[in-house]
Formats: sequence, structure tokens, C-alpha cells
Amino acid sequence: MKIKLRLDVHITPAVAVALKRRFPALDVKSIHETDWAALPDEVLLELLDAENRVLVTRDVRTMPGHTNARIASGKTFAGTLYADSKRLRQADTRGLIQRLIQVLERHGNEDFKCRSGWL
Repeated sequence: MKIKLRLDVHITPAVAVALKRRFPALDVKSIHETDWAALPDEVLLELLDAENRVLVTRDVRTMPGHTNARIASGKTFAGTLYADSKRLRQADTRGLIQRLIQVLERHGNEDFKCRSGWL
């Protein structure tokens, strides 16, 4: 699978475990596996872009502005998948996993550079 994922701070690492079980070749990691959880969003996007790793986040309030600012300044970002709490409750881990599976089945072999999607 071409796409690589990084799960943001508000997403349980159990999601990564479930996705790896379903897609053994998937490169998916939780931000909890790093010391990046407290980084400013702009720095996080820079690191993820360098790794070509798509961010899966619940931060639908500020992250779109940060990705748009990168584009406006001539920079890229690796991609973002948004899990909006209005559509997908915070506690609905199973629903999040199911939606990520759908996205990966449809788009897992695509380049997600500078793209955003909603779960």
C-alpha cells in the first residue's frame, strides 16, 4: 500500500493496531509512538511532509487553516484525513476504523500529497 498514515493525538493507538491487522503492508503509526504530540501544528505538518505521511486527525477547527497556509506559501503537505466529531463521535473507534478501511480500499495506492478528505 502506497499511503502511509500518522494518527494524531486524539486518536487511540488501537486504531493503528486494527488497521495493521486488516492491511499488513500498511505503514501506520500513532503520534503516541513519537515525542511529537506537543509540537505546534505547523511543525508537525513539516515533519509529516518530509516523511510523506498522511495525518489522520480530529482537529477540524485549526488544521485546515494550517494546510491552506502551507499551500499559499508554496509549500506542500503529505495529506490530511479529518474525522469530524459531528459526523463521527470521539468514542466511536469502531466507526473510525471502518471509515479508514473504506478510504484505504479506495485510495490506499494513490499519492495523497496536498489532498484532504473527510471520514
